[in-house]
Amino acid sequence: MASPLLSRDGMELCEAAGVFTLTMTRGENRVNPEFVALLSQALELVEAAPSPKVLVITSKGKFFCNGLDLEWMQTQKGDSLDMVESFWKCLARLLVMDCHTVAAINGHGFGAGMFLSLACDWRVMQTGRGFLNFPEANLGMRLRKGFSELAKCKLSPHTLRRGVLAAHRFSAEEALKCGVVDEVCSAEDLGRVAHEFALSKKPDALGLLRFSGHAFRQVKMELYTDAYLALTGPGTAEPDSRL
Repeated sequence: MASPLLSRDGMELCEAAGVFTLTMTRGENRVNPEFVALLSQALELVEAAPSPKVLVITSKGKFFCNGLDLEWMQTQKGDSLDMVESFWKCLARLLVMDCHTVAAINGHGFGAGMFLSLACDWRVMQTGRGFLNFPEANLGMRLRKGFSELAKCKLSPHTLRRGVLAAHRFSAEEALKCGVVDEVCSAEDLGRVAHEFALSKKPDALGLLRFSGHAFRQVKMELYTDAYLALTGPGTAEPDSRL
């Protein structure tokens, strides 16, 4: 039986045999200050755990994560950049975490939800429900630097162009074909498949006899340097930070 390490306000983190499972049950799981604080707390618990370990991030219902909480942002009168940068720092921590990470995508992943999945090393998505989408072009919004660098380090130029410039909605099958996700399965099998996928990425299952979490994190930082710096640099959420 998985032992609960965190269970508060629609965010639950459990662990069993070195597999940490973070389940988001906050409705649409919109990204706002409360969501970011809970995500940060969960990541801190996983970061503090010794190897071997692996992290699975998932949700329940119709949404994996439906992006930034635009209603909350509108109440801030333009002063929401601190929250965006705090979310980016969570994405940066996830991007270079000292273990394999898996997004088990149960439904729609729009905008920030898409980026949350991309910050993971691997993605498993259920068929029959849910799309992955960059909505910025459809909403008349720009793609801020941290988000764009993260997308560029995980997706092919063709997929990035189609996804960002055309705001294409990727079904599970399309996402698999384009390399956005690594495996698809039925909704009924998502939990089992994601767990088995996670187990297959533990160091012993991969035959990594001298695995070092510290070195693994450094490898990721070398692979994703531009994205990591964009997500953690000062003032990078400013609208003209790319210019």
